[in-house]
Amino acid sequence: MLDETQYDDSDDFEVESQNDASHWDHVNAWNGEILLEEEPVLLELAVDDDGIPPADSSWIGGIAGAGLSIVFHLWLIFTLSGITFNDGDMIEMEPIETVFTNPPPPEPAVEVPEYELANPDDRETEVRKAVNARSVGLELTHKPTPEAAPVHLMEVSPELKALPKYDIPQGMELSKTVVVPGTTGEGLVQLDSALDRVTWEIARNLQERKVLVVWMIDGSGSIVPQRQTLVKRLQRIYGELGALDKAGQLPRMEQPLISGVVTFGAQTTFMTKEPTDKFDDIVNAIQAAPVDPSGVENVFTAVNKVMDDWHKYRTDNGRRIMLVVLTDEAGDDHGPPLEFAINKCQRHGAKAYVIGPAAPFGRRKGYIPYVAKENGRTYQIPIDLGPESVVVENVDLPYWYEGPQLTYLSSGFGPYALNRLVKETGGVYFMTNMTTNSELSTIGQFDAAMMKAYEPDYRFGSPDQFMKDIMQHPLRAAVVGMAEYSQTTNLRAQGTPTLEFRVQANNFRQQFADAQKSAAISSLAIDSILAKMPPNTEKLYSSEQSLRWRLAFSLDYGRLLAQKVRAFEYNSALAQLKGTYTDSDINSKVNHFIFRPDKELNYAPSLKKQAKIAEEHLQRVIKEAPGTPWEMMAKRELKDGFGIRLVERFIPPPPPTPKADPAKAKPGPKLLPEQQKQQPKKPAPKPVEPVLPKL
Repeated sequence: MLDETQYDDSDDFEVESQNDASHWDHVNAWNGEILLEEEPVLLELAVDDDGIPPADSSWIGGIAGAGLSIVFHLWLIFTLSGITFNDGDMIEMEPIETVFTNPPPPEPAVEVPEYELANPDDRETEVRKAVNARSVGLELTHKPTPEAAPVHLMEVSPELKALPKYDIPQGMELSKTVVVPGTTGEGLVQLDSALDRVTWEIARNLQERKVLVVWMIDGSGSIVPQRQTLVKRLQRIYGELGALDKAGQLPRMEQPLISGVVTFGAQTTFMTKEPTDKFDDIVNAIQAAPVDPSGVENVFTAVNKVMDDWHKYRTDNGRRIMLVVLTDEAGDDHGPPLEFAINKCQRHGAKAYVIGPAAPFGRRKGYIPYVAKENGRTYQIPIDLGPESVVVENVDLPYWYEGPQLTYLSSGFGPYALNRLVKETGGVYFMTNMTTNSELSTIGQFDAAMMKAYEPDYRFGSPDQFMKDIMQHPLRAAVVGMAEYSQTTNLRAQGTPTLEFRVQANNFRQQFADAQKSAAISSLAIDSILAKMPPNTEKLYSSEQSLRWRLAFSLDYGRLLAQKVRAFEYNSALAQLKGTYTDSDINSKVNHFIFRPDKELNYAPSLKKQAKIAEEHLQRVIKEAPGTPWEMMAKRELKDGFGIRLVERFIPPPPPTPKADPAKAKPGPKLLPEQQKQQPKKPAPKPVEPVLPKL
């Protein structure tokens, strides 16, 4: 609180002056000068016994104080007269306002979020927490939780769904649809569309630094049509990049983009001795590339040679190296060449982009139709397309009844080795429809973002490494054991048996017995596959952490049980027919039998428990993997019931043909045959065996 007592300025000054005099050594005023005594003198006012100064000494103090005040003020004025101030030196003080009120409660501090731009070189954060061979590993935790099926309505970003399939926009409008580096399956698209996406990837990298693009082209004859497509598209690719440069959307650099052309087969051929920035040289090099008739595709050996010869453009010039591989097969030189290629690419920051086929789901081989010039017949030539994983994970089992066999269903991923190269180098795998395999081009176009939750494990450089790992996972070992055996054994399930019988009294039992053999072979084949699964393996399902492996087990096990039940139901139905009907029944009541699928088991009720287990596993696959090849295969198996419904008909036999009466026949004249010269018969020409190409 301020003291509101009124006081006189003179009195206050007098007290101040007296106090000042008390702590100076000694001050005397004489003729306007200030003299300091050599020895300090203690001045002390005389006081009466009651503490009051004597009356006769008060005037002395007043005169002394007034004189001292005058001298002090004169000195102060003289001193301050020499000080000047500039406007810039003045400190403006805001007026202080004092308000006597209750202070308001402090407002809570507002947290300002920090935003960080994503680095385009960073690897993608996948649905599963995994990194690859150097970068891919299982999440370290003492109590890992099983991977759950993705929430499909929430996980797919609009950007990924809006990926263009046929045209690249002008300029850099694709920035919102960039594919995350390390993408192992980017849609099933036309080759032209894939090349347009590569164009954008080149432009994106050019924004960061100079780039060397190496066009690595499969030398086999099967890729010749795709070469022509590439040549036609190159004009657009380099034209688009030139337009971006002129529009100022790319940094101004000397020779920002140079390119090279390399073909691979049994040998690696550098069609350009050194990379060049001349467009015509690139086109001519691709057109002049020879066709390799060997059928060997050493793609990873080629990558090694490119990095050996041209890594200098990274170390000396600081260029980013982009390897664009165009192929329609999986490659033949897996193993050490692949691992060396990955190491060299990682060492020099090279990225691999592959334009290739989709791997068949759970299969190694695909087939390309070839029309032979020699006879015009069409042959299915096998090619290596898979599998999408280190080893096959699906049992080889045909489907019953009408419908697609899904033999060459797309896996939603490229071949494992090529995908591993892409994954480890931060590139992109663009799946195209280059192969014309039956059903592969039309069945199995899956959403790339959805499929990431089911991605194979790309940690393993060889099957041996993989097999050592799965020995620690009994459920996975059981899946691999069943799948490998089913695809290598000569004992195969027969698929759909005979479903319609038109019999007679003298042969119906034999027809039924022959049909039973087919079902018996299928049952034996399925039992031999199931024997590869250790006892109590099903109990390990809940402890398996990988969603992909749980799906693989449920699909394989569910399909095997379903077909086992079908085969036994079919066999039991035929056995019952043989023992029920007689020759008389066949002649008068029923001679036409049709087998149709049914939801209920009518002839093998003892297998109802196994049928229930099979359906539970297949329904689980449908629930946990919608929009995937697992779902398609599970639905195909459940399309028809496990039981048999018998349809019986009687078709009256046709009336016998009347015999001709020999008595009514009129004999004609007998003529001697004319003697003709026997001409030697020419041997029939041998069929021309076509020379099938090696792809």
